Amino acid sequence: MKQQRRERVITVIEQLSDGHFHSGETIGDLLGVSRTAVSQYIRDVQKLGIDVFRVTGKGYRLQSPLQLIELSSIQAYCADKDHEASSIDVERVVGSTNDVIKERLQQLTLSNGYTVFAEAQTEGRGRRGKRWISPFGTNLYMSIYWRLDQGMSAAMGLSLALGTAVAQVISDFGVPNVELKWPNDLLVDGKKISGILVELEGQALGVAHAIIGIGVNLTMPPQWQQEIDQPWTDISHHLGASFSRNQLAAKLLMKCRECLAEYELTGLTSFIERWQQFDRLQGQPVRIIMGNREIDGIAAGIDDTGAILVTRNGTTERYHAGEVSLRHGT
Repeated sequence: MKQQRRERVITVIEQLSDGHFHSGETIGDLLGVSRTAVSQYIRDVQKLGIDVFRVTGKGYRLQSPLQLIELSSIQAYCADKDHEASSIDVERVVGSTNDVIKERLQQLTLSNGYTVFAEAQTEGRGRRGKRWISPFGTNLYMSIYWRLDQGMSAAMGLSLALGTAVAQVISDFGVPNVELKWPNDLLVDGKKISGILVELEGQALGVAHAIIGIGVNLTMPPQWQQEIDQPWTDISHHLGASFSRNQLAAKLLMKCRECLAEYELTGLTSFIERWQQFDRLQGQPVRIIMGNREIDGIAAGIDDTGAILVTRNGTTERYHAGEVSLRHGT
């Protein structure tokens, strides 16, 4: 979508976000286009997963109001002045928030903790390139930048440390039974509610740059649910609709920046006990899948490098890569 068209689509969304009727004439005047052209922009809005309907004589209205992410609201919820507005950007529609940071890293010197929030991602992705469903204005998509002066090796275990931070925020927000599944998934009652994707830029032996993407399911629209290929849940399922997206965004921002500063000093060591509090796999029969190789054993936590520990035949082995599934019926 070209920049001007995207900006006009966002203008339409912001106009409709109050949940009231707005006439085609009013929207056309706002955009500087004809009433006929307005219908084309409405279709673009619908492609982002937003439910818009039209009533003759009244105009267009959303199925329900949108609670948009706003920089001023995030700032208001932040507890101190360490979270300056200049280190936070709020975008409406992006390819992915990680890619936004990568692009800005080529042009700017970013400060540690620089964060991008977006309302929608057209190319959202998770681990191993899997698609991350990212409809507009309903979930939470954010990326954080952190400089790794000790190089890429300093990123080992980073996603696990951040997992403890995100799990604690979601749990404190009131969601019960939050769990961590190695290496980067957050679950509730065995269903995925959040994921973390750490991508690295730089040289193996020089300074590296960590770009940490975090997605949290808040209120997944019904029309997108069938596109998710694994058991999932969202915060609204557990808390209803009466929560603030901006408050949750602020809590995640503060906790993740605090986590990254601690990780820089201690590595993963100080997070292992916190991981154990949420560990989905601890003591469970598991299967590690690495390409064509499969390893069965009993999960025994993580070590200070971020490896998963698996007990097999009386010995404990470490694995830094692979997909993990619970082995049922064992």
